[in-house]
Amino acid sequence: MNFLEILKSLTKDGVEFVIVGGVAARLHGSTRLTHDLDIVPKLDDVSWKQLIEAIWKLDTRPRIPETKERIENVENIQQWMKEKHLLALSFRSPSGHAEIDLLVSESDNFEGLKSRANKIQIGRIIYYVACIDDLIEMKQKAGRPQDLLDIETLKKIKEQNDN
Repeated sequence: MNFLEILKSLTKDGVEFVIVGGVAARLHGSTRLTHDLDIVPKLDDVSWKQLIEAIWKLDTRPRIPETKERIENVENIQQWMKEKHLLALSFRSPSGHAEIDLLVSESDNFEGLKSRANKIQIGRIIYYVACIDDLIEMKQKAGRPQDLLDIETLKKIKEQNDN
């Protein structure tokens, strides 16, 4: 299953999300390859439940040992964020061909992220892709070596776009 199939499926199921991470960087012009799809979901009861239902239909399962019922309860997610400092929930297909990371730690900023996002139309579907400034900010927070390299690339892309 490729990223576009996953994105189409989530959108078809009414899930609200913003694409971030490596896929978003690629959509802005980065050449770095990525093996997972990072999204910031809207963390409300309806959209969250739709998201978990959609992800389950894609035959992906959480990497944490929790049941679907516990994960689809948004109050549990909020509690885990507060008490366990949960940043993201990762889901993976048994074959390893699909990996989806839900960056719940950014969900408090969902409306702002979405309002600043670039809208990209593929076929008849419009996807929200985090703007370069938001991607840079998220990657600065993460601070991993690959993120630091991505920041430099994203800054160059932004500079080219601004000229």
